[in-house]
Amino acid sequence: MTILFYILGYLAVVGFICLAYTKIKSYLAASPLHARWELYPVPHEGSEKTSYGGSFMEEKDWWTKPRHVSHWGDLKALLIEVLALHATLEHNPRLWIRTYPFHVGMYLLMGGTIIVLLSAIAQLCGLDPHGGFMIFVGNVINAVSLVGTLCFIGGGTALVLRRMNDEGLRKYTTPEHYFNLLVFVLFGILGLAAWAVNPSYFELARTFICNLITFNFAPQTSTLFALQLLVGFFLLVWIPMTHMGHLFMKYFTYHDIRWGDEPTNYSDKNKQKIADALKYNVTWSADHIAGDGKPKTWVDVATTNPAAPKKED
Repeated sequence: MTILFYILGYLAVVGFICLAYTKIKSYLAASPLHARWELYPVPHEGSEKTSYGGSFMEEKDWWTKPRHVSHWGDLKALLIEVLALHATLEHNPRLWIRTYPFHVGMYLLMGGTIIVLLSAIAQLCGLDPHGGFMIFVGNVINAVSLVGTLCFIGGGTALVLRRMNDEGLRKYTTPEHYFNLLVFVLFGILGLAAWAVNPSYFELARTFICNLITFNFAPQTSTLFALQLLVGFFLLVWIPMTHMGHLFMKYFTYHDIRWGDEPTNYSDKNKQKIADALKYNVTWSADHIAGDGKPKTWVDVATTNPAAPKKED
């Protein structure tokens, strides 16, 4: 049974990586060329133009000049959105006060997991697990774990109640939404319980990761911690298969579309996408595309004048 527990851990990590990669790859392969939003300011314009909502297109003969993109601008905007949920705060503050604690809990536990992983690697490389530095890291992780689990429990519960009581959200809420949130709440409850009844949550987590790395299938010393890990294994595999996959998909489905303003003449990739799209068949019969109900390609549509007199058979 102990070996099976560790096997589930390996499968969960591999499953998350494979499912996330597959989802991103399939999305990029299937998504068409985005229709530009034409919304400015766009962060990668740089601080000078971003300050007043400008664009490189305001420059004379812009298409003849090299284009300069500020990746720092994109990164800064991403960090503000991810760390502060700025758009939600601006447009829906009543939702923000509920979803922000939930996301903070996720960030804390994700960051804590990375630190524990690095601590486990440092220990395996010879760092004294009982030295002053490791004790300091342990205190930090114990504090982060406490705050993170409380945020999960409080934020997740608040989001469930919000969906139940808000008429607008209730219309679009499915059983899956409640299930996803409640699983996170359960994960937080088990983590809080494990934190409360064990001398050091950090020691539990670091020992487990060391065992994973070294293939040492030692039994877990805490039942509550083991139960939390099982729920965590499930979440790793479950998240990529649900709408909560926006954890890693949001850039592709939102930011890349909103900020994707690369002109066609700058991108051979976009030119090829347009050439491929023009070959697709169109069977619409709408007047604005001079449709006659017969199959035609978009090239036919683009080269047909819908106002021209129709030829008589």
